[in-house]
Amino acid sequence: MAEDIKSRIKSKPFLVVRAAGSHGFDLIIIRNDLSIPIEIKSSKERTLNFSSSSNRSQEQAKEYERMISKTGVMPLYAYRLKNVNGDPWRIFTFDFQYEGRYRMFAKNVPKLEVTRGGAYLMKWENGLKLTSLLDYLF
Repeated sequence: MAEDIKSRIKSKPFLVVRAAGSHGFDLIIIRNDLSIPIEIKSSKERTLNFSSSSNRSQEQAKEYERMISKTGVMPLYAYRLKNVNGDPWRIFTFDFQYEGRYRMFAKNVPKLEVTRGGAYLMKWENGLKLTSLLDYLF
């Protein structure tokens, strides 16, 4: 991580809360100007289809969509591709009409794709690099 980003993180940090469990997001980052719930996914595959593995991820995403419509926050999906050199993380969000600071932020974050059958999927190559996200946030 570049020294410039490190110094900016130190000067305006987020409070990071681990919220893992089957009832919520894995992390929530909070600062006076943003609160962002983050769901973490990991795979050896370059495409992660939410409808695979008992449809749990798809059901969870639908619940997150309901939460967005009520709270207006912008959740992120952090997708780590296993066994990759360099930055293995890619960031995505829902294709949703956000308001306030989230609207500007959402313009920079790739959206989850939707299959013909209505299932969400993430193609690792299409995601925002974690380093780019950090550069934007700080």
